[in-house]
Amino acid sequence: MTRTTSMTSAICEWSRRFFLAAAGGAAMAVAAGLPAHAQDAEWQKVIEAGKKEGTLVLYTALVGQPSTKAIAAAFTKEYGINVEVLEARASEIRERVRVEQAAGRFAADVMFTSDGQTRLYVQEDKSVDPLPVTPNAAKVKSQFKLDVPMAPVMTIPYGIMVNTGLVKPADEPKSWKDLADPKWQGKILADDPRAIGAGYLWFFSTYDKIGEDYVRKVATQKLVFTRDQRESQRRTARGEYSIYMPVILTDFSDLKGLPVKFIVPEEGVGYVLYGNVVLKNAPHPNAARLYVDFLQGPVSQKIYAQLGYGAVTEGATEGLPPDTKAISEAKLFGSTDSRRQNEMLAKSKEIFK
Repeated sequence: MTRTTSMTSAICEWSRRFFLAAAGGAAMAVAAGLPAHAQDAEWQKVIEAGKKEGTLVLYTALVGQPSTKAIAAAFTKEYGINVEVLEARASEIRERVRVEQAAGRFAADVMFTSDGQTRLYVQEDKSVDPLPVTPNAAKVKSQFKLDVPMAPVMTIPYGIMVNTGLVKPADEPKSWKDLADPKWQGKILADDPRAIGAGYLWFFSTYDKIGEDYVRKVATQKLVFTRDQRESQRRTARGEYSIYMPVILTDFSDLKGLPVKFIVPEEGVGYVLYGNVVLKNAPHPNAARLYVDFLQGPVSQKIYAQLGYGAVTEGATEGLPPDTKAISEAKLFGSTDSRRQNEMLAKSKEIFK
């Protein structure tokens, strides 16, 4: 059996199990003909059980972001459940979970990660459970419905950053295609597309959406590669380069007052979809269910939108400042697909030698 066939089979099995879990929840409520107050009563039992558990253990691959603490505090205020957080790189968390589960030591309840990482957990690690049925899941936009057991929460948008002292308004790149203009040769600092990260996201999405010819043109621009996103923003602000790409657009507030501008390309933003998965044998299953639901609810969605992340439900951007709203509501251009990772990394290394 090939790797792709194996992954497809595993995901189909997860989809089947998720449907059965959802059907079970529906039988408890709508499909069983229970009225709304009965559904509320069933959810109230989950709330009471979660409060008795008293703790939720969260592993998150979104390192150093204020949203994690803000949402944890809001969750604790709502339910009185303490949230213990471990932040680490996605690869480090994955290894930790693998070791813990192999040893039969089930420490974490929920993991906040990307849809691509979730596929790997399903295919290779088999360490996550089907998603529990929750009230707020029905509010998620249809475009974020997944075939893996991850509850979508937000998108991280990527665009273009320019130094306003070096780039005149009339010359600003307005689209991804503009980066191929010869006038930018030697003036672009780029996250390395030959390794998993922001640069790879740019390569994958533009290769698919704009085409190989475009990517090869950009490859002739004498790009300077980096793998330090934060320092790259500062280097561009200092005037070492005219352009940095792709930049995490939610970082715009950190650089206010510096001579930089964050640009949402006309085609839209490259993005990574993040969400929650429930780990097998979660020690606090009811608290986990409440947390999964809470992050798809209005309080959490508003927190993410206020920081510029893309919300997965409607109405989260109402009342936001125009600059923040423009980023949070930016059209989604493209993302990556872990099923094509080896193929696309090899292609990137061939083009960007």
